[in-house]
Amino acid sequence: MHSMTERFTDALHRIDSDRDVQPMVDLTGDDAELVKLDEHHQTSGKDGATTFWEDYRNVFGDLETTFTHTVVGEDSAALEWTSTGTLRSGKPFRYRGVTVIQGDEERLTGVRTYYDSAAFLQERGGTA
Repeated sequence: MHSMTERFTDALHRIDSDRDVQPMVDLTGDDAELVKLDEHHQTSGKDGATTFWEDYRNVFGDLETTFTHTVVGEDSAALEWTSTGTLRSGKPFRYRGVTVIQGDEERLTGVRTYYDSAAFLQERGGTA
């Protein structure tokens, strides 16, 4: 999973900087499951990966993700990260989370992401 973890982080940086989801879709297996924290956003396969990552990126204006810690196992990895930038509205944000990836060196079979949603609740006028 070491090589896949590096490929995943590179692909995510492409999404951040260029809004290009294709490198991430290329890593995704046909039966992969992708799930966000709220469990209401679950997709599968390459088409699902396209939707998953486009929906993710469309929340933001500017976006930069810094990976702060990674734990890599035989068929999974946990990546801690901090993202900063602006929301679509232009409001600055900073949030942290963990993404767990599963698979092998060739394809991802699963992506689960857990994050601090306070930045988004505040955007809607609520309190954290």
